[in-house]
Amino acid sequence: MEIKKIKGVVKDYAWGNTDFIPSLIGGATGAPQAELWLGTHPSGDADVSGDGKLSALIRDDKSYLGDKDWQRYGGRLPLLMKVLAIAKPLSLQCHPNKAQAEAGWKREAEDRKSGLAVSYQDDNEKCEMILALSPITAMCGFRDIEVMKADLAAIVPSAFGRTLRALATDIENLFMSLFGLAEEEKAAILAELKASLSSSSEPSWDGLFLTRCGISRECLEQYPDDIGCLFPFLMNVVHLQIGEAMPIVPGTLHAYVFGNGIEVMNDSDNVLRGGLTKKRMDLPELRSIMKFSPLTVAKCTSSKDGFGRTVFSSPSPDFRLLAVKSGTYEIKEDPISIILVTEGCIRFSSKGESLMLEKGEAAIIPAGLEYTMTVRGEAYASEVPDA
Repeated sequence: MEIKKIKGVVKDYAWGNTDFIPSLIGGATGAPQAELWLGTHPSGDADVSGDGKLSALIRDDKSYLGDKDWQRYGGRLPLLMKVLAIAKPLSLQCHPNKAQAEAGWKREAEDRKSGLAVSYQDDNEKCEMILALSPITAMCGFRDIEVMKADLAAIVPSAFGRTLRALATDIENLFMSLFGLAEEEKAAILAELKASLSSSSEPSWDGLFLTRCGISRECLEQYPDDIGCLFPFLMNVVHLQIGEAMPIVPGTLHAYVFGNGIEVMNDSDNVLRGGLTKKRMDLPELRSIMKFSPLTVAKCTSSKDGFGRTVFSSPSPDFRLLAVKSGTYEIKEDPISIILVTEGCIRFSSKGESLMLEKGEAAIIPAGLEYTMTVRGEAYASEVPDA
C-alpha cells in the first residue's frame, strides 16, 4: 500500500516528562521523553516500515511529494511534525526567517567545518504552531513596556528603583541590558525576586495552568542564577485549552512551560536561545533576528475543509495542521501528509488494499492518493497546503 507506517525519533531532553510519549507509543524508561519527531530533518529522520529512512523514500519516489511540490521544495519535505511532552520550562528562544537562516548558515560555513559552535543548524526558517493535547502554559512575545515596568516595580521594587527603571526605556534596551548586568546585580535581583515570590499569596497554579508567579517559581527552581527567571513578568503568558492552537512566527521570543501538544513547523532546527538555559547563547545574533515590539497573541482559528476535517489556520504557507475525529472521510487530490493517531485507530482503504493504524502509530500519505479513512477516536495530520 502506498500509505506507509513511519516510526518517529524520540528526544530525551531534560525538560520532558516521563509518561506522555510512552502513553502514546510505549517504551517507558522512567527517564524524560520530551519530543517525538515525525519528519525528515537530519537530526531526527523517521524510519519507514520496510523502506529505510523517510527522507530517502521522499527523495527516491517523487510521487510522495507530487510533481508540483517536488519542484516547489526541491525534493525536500518542508515540514516537521512533533509531539511535545513538557514538564519544565524550555529555554527562552527565537527562530529566524528564511533570509536570516540562509545568511546565517552561509556565514557560519567555515565554523562548522572547523567544529566550532554555531547558531544555525540549517538554512531554513522556523515558523511553528502548537496544539494542546492537555492544558498548555507558554510565554510568547513581549508585553507593553509600561505593563512590564508596573509589574517589575511590584515584584522587585528595590531592584526596579536601583537599576531596572533606568534600563526600561524600551523593550530592546531592557532585554539586552539585563544580560549585560554585573553578576552581583543579577544575583541581587534574583534574590529579591525569590523573596518576593516566597511571600506572595498568588498561587503557582490556577487549577489547570501555571500563573505568572508560578512560572517564575519554576524557572528559579530550574535556573536559580539565570536572569531569564524575571521574564514571566516581561512576556505574555498564554494558556491553551485542549484543542486550542497558537502560532509562533519567526522573530518572536517564546518558551513553552508545561503541558503536552502537537507541534508543526518548517523542517528546521534553528533555535537561538535567550535565557533559561545552560546551552550556548549568541545574544548579538539573537538581537538581530528578534522583534522587540509588544505582541498581542492571537490563537489559531479553525474551519472545516472539503472533506470534513478540522483545519487550523497556519502561520506559514508551507504547512498546516488538521484534526480528524471519529467518522469516515473520502479523501482525494490531497497534498503529502503525515498522520498520527492519538486515540483509538484508523483504517485506510485504497485500490483494494487496507492499512490499520493504532494509537501512537503514524504514517506518511503520498500526494494525490484517493483513499477512504475510517476513524474511531482521534488523529492529527500535518500537510503541505496547496500553493
